[in-house]
Amino acid sequence: MINLKTLRLEKNDNVLTVWLNREDKANAINLEMLKELITLADWLREQSEIKFVVFTNGGKTFSAGFDLNQFSEFMEKDQKSPQHSRLVQISGQEMMRKIENIEQVTISAIRGSAYGGGVCLIMATDFRLMTDNSVLNLPETNVGIFLGWGGTSRLVNAVGAVKAKEMIMMCEDVTAEECHKLGLINKVVSSENIDCEVKQIIEKIHSKGQLSIRLAKKTVNSSIAHNVGDILVSEPELFERVTISNETQQLINSFKQNS
Repeated sequence: MINLKTLRLEKNDNVLTVWLNREDKANAINLEMLKELITLADWLREQSEIKFVVFTNGGKTFSAGFDLNQFSEFMEKDQKSPQHSRLVQISGQEMMRKIENIEQVTISAIRGSAYGGGVCLIMATDFRLMTDNSVLNLPETNVGIFLGWGGTSRLVNAVGAVKAKEMIMMCEDVTAEECHKLGLINKVVSSENIDCEVKQIIEKIHSKGQLSIRLAKKTVNSSIAHNVGDILVSEPELFERVTISNETQQLINSFKQNS
């Protein structure tokens, strides 16, 4: 088993549970977590005995999204911070592609709300369960950036352009029930039953032909891959450009003061 700092791993038979392990930071995704998620995906490629990977969390929040405190520190201390923003975008895109394309069946067990980059991570997994008192929120435009990591294209694929624009531009909470209606998640469950629901998914899929399951996943992923290629090329440059403006730093500082 690999040893990671921002992720805690638990293996039980053929199921690996990945706990986001920054509870004191509301599981905000910093650059280290991005890199460790990439490392995890690379490691899983050679772990044929693992058939299922469950992403979940302790604490009240699945993920507060990208770590704005870390991002703000880079912007304040480093005059080359736009280069850092490009690195974050490229790492985020790589993380999404690798999590999305690992051969194991992936499940998000979302215990509490998810924001921004946390929603991106969820969208990279095959199955998504969400507790009934939780919300998803895309707050990026509140702080002068936009939904990156390839998340915008995946969101449009999932909910359509009209709803995606509303979610990204309005930055309003989307309830678990509405997420289910939109097709962003598979099921709304109580916090007490989420583990049982995860086990049911695993039991149902485990009884199928594993080769056919793996090929089905690849086929579905391949059928939508062409829709995200063009924007992924330009996204890092667009993100670099937006962070050059004073607007981003001002809005981040305002957000930190009011949160």
